Amino acid sequence: MPDPDTVAIPVLAGAALAQGITFLYGQAAEVLRIKREGKAAPQTTLTVPGAFEPKNIALQPNPAALAARARDLVMLLQIAKPFATCPPADLDGTDETLRTCFGHLREVLEDIYDVQFTFVGEQRSTQRVRQAVDDVRGRTTGMKLRGTNVKAAGDVVQRVKTVHESGELTGIDIDLRA
Repeated sequence: MPDPDTVAIPVLAGAALAQGITFLYGQAAEVLRIKREGKAAPQTTLTVPGAFEPKNIALQPNPAALAARARDLVMLLQIAKPFATCPPADLDGTDETLRTCFGHLREVLEDIYDVQFTFVGEQRSTQRVRQAVDDVRGRTTGMKLRGTNVKAAGDVVQRVKTVHESGELTGIDIDLRA
C-alpha cells in the first residue's frame, strides 16, 4: 500500500473541501453508472469546481481502466459516502481517513479518465506516464531520466498482457551518471 502522504488529498477547508469531495464522489458515481449501463461514454468537457485547476477538462473514461478499477471505486464510494453526505460544516480537512480515502478515489478516477485532478495551489508531479501494451518483446520503459542533477517525481502505471521471454518492462529508468 502506498504511503498515505503520497495519495492523500491536501489539507483543505471550507468550500474547497466540500467542492473537492462533492466532485470526486460525483464523478466516481457517474463512471460506475456508465459501466452499469454498458454504453460507450462520449467525451465531454466538464467545468470542474473552483477547488480544482484547470477549470475545463475533457473527460472520457477508458473502458479497460474502468473495468479494471470498478471494484476499487465501489469500495471507495462506500468509505466516502459518510463524508460526501454530511453537512459541509462538519467536514474536517485534517481527517486522515477523509484525506486518504479521497486521495485514493482521485487516483482511481485519474487512472480511468487519464487526467489529473489537481487542487488549486497543490504541487503535483508533472511526470505522469500511463502505458497499455499487449505484448512486450523488446524493452519498454515508462520514463527515462538522465543526468547528474535529476530531481523529479514520477508516476508510472503500466498495464501489460504479456511480457515475453525476450521482453523487459521498466517503470522508471534513472541514470545519474549521464
